[in-house]
Amino acid sequence: MSLALKLLTGILIFSFPFQVFGWDWQTRVTVVVKDQPLEAVCGLLEKEYGIHFSYSRELVNLSRKVTLTAHQQRLKKLLDELFSPDDIRFTRVGDQIILSPAQRSSRTISGYIKDAVSGESLIGATVYSPALKQGTTANQYGFYSLTTVKDTNSLLISYIGYKPYLQKVTAKGNQMINVHLQPLGSLKEVVISAKEGSKLQEQTQMSRVNLSTSDLQAMPRLLGEVDVMRALQSLPGVSGGPDGAGGLYVRGGGPDQNLVLIDGTPVFNFSHFFGVYSMLNANVVKTTDLYKGAFPARFGGRISSVVDIAMKEGDMKAFHGDASLGFIAAKFNIEGPIVKDKTSFMFSARRSYPDLLINAALQAEKTLGDDGDFKAFFFDVNAKVNHIFSPKDRLFLSFYKGEDNLLLKQTTDDTSRIINSSKYIGESLRFRLGWGNTIGAIRWNHIYSPKLFSNVTLNYSQYEFFTEIEHKYKLAASGEKSDVYGRYNSVMENNGGRIDFDYRPDPRHSVRFGAITTVHKFKPGYSTFEDRDSHVIPLDTIDASMKVTGYELSLYAEDDWQIRPDFFANIGMHASAFLVEGRFYYSLQPRLGLRYLLPRNWAVKAAFTHMTQYIHLLSGDGATLPTDIWVPSTQHVAPMFSRQLAAGIAKTTANLKYEFSLEGYFKSMHNVIETRETNGIITPATTRWDENVTVGKGWSYGAELMMQKKKGSTTGWVGYTLAWSTRRFPDVNNGEIYPYKFDHRHDIELVLVQQLGKQWELSASWHFNSGTPFTLPVSTYAATEGASPWEPGTGNTSIDRFDNRNNYRGSAVHRLDVGVTWSKQKKHWTRSWNLSVFNAYNRKNPYFYFISGDAAGQKRYLSKVSILPILPSITYSVKF
Repeated sequence: MSLALKLLTGILIFSFPFQVFGWDWQTRVTVVVKDQPLEAVCGLLEKEYGIHFSYSRELVNLSRKVTLTAHQQRLKKLLDELFSPDDIRFTRVGDQIILSPAQRSSRTISGYIKDAVSGESLIGATVYSPALKQGTTANQYGFYSLTTVKDTNSLLISYIGYKPYLQKVTAKGNQMINVHLQPLGSLKEVVISAKEGSKLQEQTQMSRVNLSTSDLQAMPRLLGEVDVMRALQSLPGVSGGPDGAGGLYVRGGGPDQNLVLIDGTPVFNFSHFFGVYSMLNANVVKTTDLYKGAFPARFGGRISSVVDIAMKEGDMKAFHGDASLGFIAAKFNIEGPIVKDKTSFMFSARRSYPDLLINAALQAEKTLGDDGDFKAFFFDVNAKVNHIFSPKDRLFLSFYKGEDNLLLKQTTDDTSRIINSSKYIGESLRFRLGWGNTIGAIRWNHIYSPKLFSNVTLNYSQYEFFTEIEHKYKLAASGEKSDVYGRYNSVMENNGGRIDFDYRPDPRHSVRFGAITTVHKFKPGYSTFEDRDSHVIPLDTIDASMKVTGYELSLYAEDDWQIRPDFFANIGMHASAFLVEGRFYYSLQPRLGLRYLLPRNWAVKAAFTHMTQYIHLLSGDGATLPTDIWVPSTQHVAPMFSRQLAAGIAKTTANLKYEFSLEGYFKSMHNVIETRETNGIITPATTRWDENVTVGKGWSYGAELMMQKKKGSTTGWVGYTLAWSTRRFPDVNNGEIYPYKFDHRHDIELVLVQQLGKQWELSASWHFNSGTPFTLPVSTYAATEGASPWEPGTGNTSIDRFDNRNNYRGSAVHRLDVGVTWSKQKKHWTRSWNLSVFNAYNRKNPYFYFISGDAAGQKRYLSKVSILPILPSITYSVKF
């Protein structure tokens, strides 16, 4: 080794320890600074004592200014005072001090958010940490869970229509804190809607609309009735049947493709009075969520939409209720505590009564004979009980029964009539038509840990349609008599159970997973006909043995994941299987929703969903009627499934006053069914229903625009839909694509609500949609006697010639509904009057079309029938 190299090595050996160990944590330092940033203090220590600091400005913020006077203070104690307020950790590595963010210990704060007056849970309430700028929302049972750092000392809880509340957090460990928000003073119903501070562009979920109690109550009424279904029909992408009757048609899908849930239990017919009204009393509805696409993985079983309705739970604090008398129905609701703050109930009943007035008039005129009768009414009953067993356990029991009945009985004792050369003594004709839903559910909420919540549900749902006819007569001379009775009924029944878990590991993830099992029992149709005097054996028009049981099992998981502060994703999978008649079907249904925040409160959203449906509805070409029959997938008819792509933009103004959204979608539907052109729904006993349908595909696509004003004395929305809906079946229209009966090119919805002081409220809605397509003959030609196999031997007949299916579009449908409400609040009760006018300018919208002709049979005309003219109504209500 050379002399120079030896000298250099010696210098390094002797100098290195002094450079590395020239200071330690016990080194005493003196620092005096005034209003200087931490970065400057670090520079001072480096200059005076040779203490070097290493850090990343992206991870460590040293901009906080400090004022410090330290004389001969130990270095470690000084650094603790400087860096601990900013959660900066310091570690010695060699001759440097490495600065990094401190690993802060966390804790979980969870509990329920409720109305302080009634104890009702507040779905979707916001829980926010101002210090961390992180938050979460309460689930459908009002439960929230937020994992934060241990030194979090406050949470801001808010909900629209309620006073925001700053909850102090003192303890350091996990805590369960139940929060009770005070409703804002108002004469109106408490608004239970989207969460306070919630911005449309900050919601990963797209194609979803929430209707609150106040939204429903503000809508103009049809014959005095507030209606959930008609409120949903006022939204973009949603339409009704002819003139609003006949159910919901969402993004080109049929009414059988909507999953309607009432407190988590599916129902099969959502309407009263042939689709004019919905089956629910709107006064007991808490929230209604409509999903038109981007379906979360927890939903399945239908391919077009989900209507998720939560009913009120019952006041835990005090008794109160309401009653109203309208033009067509009367209703009564009451709720209150059974055991205060522990057990509550809710009960409501509604009945229409026009039949009472009409029957009285018919009896007075003896139009139906001495023993005649007429009834035409609907009724529904809701009941709910919930009990809190412990802070971690709660049980809900709910029941619904609704039914429509039409009865016509006519008697006569006209002895002048002659039957079979014998004088007639008397005759009686009785006809009855009825349909209805019965549902029940038991739900158990349990909190396993501050981060894990579960709900177990057992439910039952039945839909039944029936019709009866009875004809009796007796002859005087021979004593001959006849007693003929016929009945047809169809039943659909579900027995189900599900378990749902809600897991919140940290503020960036909200995980849901669970399992669903359902036993479907189908009795598509059973008809008997007998002469009770001659004991004729009953005959079936649809095979009575056609009783089918299907077994469905589903598993799901989804995660609402914050990938970055401006980028969220909802990723999920719904897997299902169906066993029927020895045939096994299964389906994997991926779900994906994306949301990216842009500057100036804009967001871009996109979603893909795959949905599978194992049950079908046999229906005619007209409006949805109670005679439509539910049937399962079979060996011959596979399950329906759809794939939907959606993309859009959304914005909420900074003051939360206005919302704007624009969405485009494309949906393909597979294995949809249609009755063959040569047959109807009712088939001979030798024919199965699945041999009478054709299976095909459908497509729907379009764009939806919605602009909404949510605050102020004037609120409402404007919606526009541009849409196409087509179908293709091998045995229909020569196998060519044609516009389907749900194809409405343009749809416009205007809704306006104006507050006039504290006592008056005006509301109006205007609806427009393009006409419905239907099929007309293109020509008619005469046929010789017997030429028509359908009318043999009838002489000269005419035969219609058709070319394409749905080759004609009916006239446009438009209607204006208006309403005004006056309210007066007393000390213990509130009374109100509502005047509504349905179809204010008496537009003759078509319910159906038919072809008529002149007396000579030379000319033919297209005629239409309208069923809903201008209909004013007055409703009186009291709340106590």
